[in-house]
Amino acid sequence: VFIQANERGVVISPYDPQGYRSQALEPGLHWIIPGESVVRYSISRQTYTMTAAPGREEQQNLDSDAIRARTRDGQEVYIDASVIYAIDPKKVIQLHIDWQNRYEAGVVRALSRGIIRDMASQYGVEEIVSAKRFDLEAAIRERLTERLAKNHLILVDFVLRDIHFSEEYAAAVERKQIAEQEAL
Repeated sequence: VFIQANERGVVISPYDPQGYRSQALEPGLHWIIPGESVVRYSISRQTYTMTAAPGREEQQNLDSDAIRARTRDGQEVYIDASVIYAIDPKKVIQLHIDWQNRYEAGVVRALSRGIIRDMASQYGVEEIVSAKRFDLEAAIRERLTERLAKNHLILVDFVLRDIHFSEEYAAAVERKQIAEQEAL
């Protein structure tokens, strides 16, 4: 079997007491025994995007959607975000045991959505749209790095793409801005 430079292979073996070889196949040509099979995992960077606007991404996830969260002051916000991650090449075997090919939905999507909601609830709506946006992004990145590492994944980058508000709140902000401009 030939493993590409951007792959690692997990050998499923009926001849091994564990049911799999303990070492992942590195890039190159490898011999396997008849009856064994290889599950390939890409160690290239992957992007998972959660957005409300379908078709905005080149590679849109079928079930992607914006993250709905409540701020500390009770306002509802919709957050678009992208998580750029990769499988830890040293932990491919454990990833296969724990998640197989379900790691994107089971780990990346679930953890990202939960962490983003938790972090957004620690800031007021005014803070999220202005001075504290970078603090929010940094806090999410730090927590996500830690949690993905526990699940054999490496966070390459986290991008807080956009923050949308409920129509009522957006209209109220617009009315406030108009009133301030008229007062001036």
